[in-house]
Amino acid sequence: MPEKPRVKAPRQRRASTDPDAARKRRLALLVGVGGGLLIAVAVAFIGLGFSGGGGPDEKQVRADLTAAGCTLQSFPGVSRDHINDPAARPKEWTSFPPTSGRHYVTPAVYGFYTEPVELARILHGLEHGGAYMLYGSKAPADTVSKLREIYDRDPRGLVVAPLPELGNKIALGAWTSENPGSGDVGTGHLAMCTRVDKKAFDAFIKGFRGRGPEGAPLDLLQPGGT
Repeated sequence: MPEKPRVKAPRQRRASTDPDAARKRRLALLVGVGGGLLIAVAVAFIGLGFSGGGGPDEKQVRADLTAAGCTLQSFPGVSRDHINDPAARPKEWTSFPPTSGRHYVTPAVYGFYTEPVELARILHGLEHGGAYMLYGSKAPADTVSKLREIYDRDPRGLVVAPLPELGNKIALGAWTSENPGSGDVGTGHLAMCTRVDKKAFDAFIKGFRGRGPEGAPLDLLQPGGT
């Protein structure tokens, strides 16, 4: 059997008995810890600045949507459990289209659809931090092309699809949490519009997308993925 290579143990440094040296070491340690704390505080402050203080500025989102003739409602989350039927529509859903609640175990792939997608699949994507733009069968003729422009600018986490039951309406939906990654059921957000307004739609997406209860980073919610 070949011998194991011998590794020389590192030489141990002897502790100094000089009291001045000990004081200097303690001072250096305190300075290092203090500097680390300052850096951590600075990073946290910068993070809050980029994230809008830890949550969406719902007041501004609402103002932009109202100016575009839309409505915005928020609903307490009801459940994050899974179901086994993608076509199911649980009775406890608190909005239509849904913005929280039990959903199909496999999410809808993020993307731009020309055919309806099961709502229970779309809802699972919202839990991850996605958002949807769904339009009815009587929506204005230019709806699809305008939604496509919004989608193409930044498609992360977006599902765009027809939902005939909406009639002449367009629905924007998202599911947010103040404690992503925890067991929090969060809050659902639903905007209803009769036309596409790029400023208002961008405000909704920027304000609510990427804040799902699941806590998935927005950059992971790429088109073609879940």
